[in-house]
Amino acid sequence: MAVVRLILTAAFMVLGLFVCCVGVYGVFKLKYAANRMHAAALNDTMGISLCLVGLAISAPDVFTALQILLVVVFLWLASPVASHLLCRLEVETNEQRGEYMNVHEQTLAQERIQAAQAEESEAVRGEEEEQA
Repeated sequence: MAVVRLILTAAFMVLGLFVCCVGVYGVFKLKYAANRMHAAALNDTMGISLCLVGLAISAPDVFTALQILLVVVFLWLASPVASHLLCRLEVETNEQRGEYMNVHEQTLAQERIQAAQAEESEAVRGEEEEQA
């Protein structure tokens, strides 16, 4: 039984270390802040969680394992929310985001055009109903 726990612990720790290394690589190599935040959130959420699950498997007692798993749950809840808020702040305050977010700007422009067309068609329908 101890050998199985050791193998599972090692597997989770190695997998978590791999995810953390990919996340750190992404933080340093990606150019746009939102992309870097995605890599950092991946690093927090998956990498550290996998390492902590590995530690929970090798914990000496159940109470310690539950404490470690509680930290994992907290990380799964807090890290994505914090990353989302930081990325939203970056998008709303960065005046040069057009260099990196062409698709987003085009989508916003298309939504504005569709909303204007919908308002115009409703106004035309209202005039037709008044005439009838």
